[in-house]
Amino acid sequence: MSNYRYLRQFKQDELLFDEDETRIILKFIFKPVDHELIDSLPMSDSLRGFTQGLLLEAIDASYAVGYVRGIFESAANPQKGAIEIIKSFGRKASRHWFKNASVHDLQNVKIYNFIIDEIAARFRVVLMDFLAVIEINKSLGAFLSYKVPSQGIVRRWG
Repeated sequence: MSNYRYLRQFKQDELLFDEDETRIILKFIFKPVDHELIDSLPMSDSLRGFTQGLLLEAIDASYAVGYVRGIFESAANPQKGAIEIIKSFGRKASRHWFKNASVHDLQNVKIYNFIIDEIAARFRVVLMDFLAVIEINKSLGAFLSYKVPSQGIVRRWG
């Protein structure tokens, strides 16, 4: 079953990522086919807030899944820069932003790949809107359905 989820909106003083960190997080969430697009996006507070909202959703949804254990955790982590930023975000983020992650969880943030894949698929069209320099003045949301894969490998970042 899927639920319609709105991304949290942030005031300018709540934005934690600079331009470089924003692009790293977007590349962590979206597939390599979108990385060139991400590099060409004009940076704005709206894009920074969108990125922060995506990351917040990914962290919170990963903790809502519960005690799912990854069969495999990548030892050769191609997203090392993103992981460092994510862990820093967990330490700096306001605790009231999260519904499912506790203060203890935020000290060692973990995000599941199937969560990132769902978020990337549902919010890719919004990413394209930023390229078109469409001013987004509304709450962004999507139908999200997080299902733990019954087969294959469940990867966890963090």
